[in-house]
Amino acid sequence: MILINCKKKILGRISSVISKIIINLNFFNKKIFFFVFNCNQMILKKRIVYKHSGYIGNLKKKSLDNITLIKKSIFKMLPKNKKRIKIMKKIYFFEYKI
Repeated sequence: MILINCKKKILGRISSVISKIIINLNFFNKKIFFFVFNCNQMILKKRIVYKHSGYIGNLKKKSLDNITLIKKSIFKMLPKNKKRIKIMKKIYFFEYKI
């Protein structure tokens, strides 16, 4: 069990640290769970995600919360194979509401 505190941390840096730890510990095939706390107190530069399909006038804005942003960033940093979905099920995200 690994506990990670995201209070006053930048999104990209904390997600890269988590993904590197997961990749290195996944080699041993042990049951290691990750608990990520204080996701709502993380430092974000942009909360709005833009999506474009390629057609004229089809730029859409989407605002996401912190938990989905950190899930997406960790998911994209993991190796692209069958174990990626199993690894993501071992990560639990919590945010304290003050």
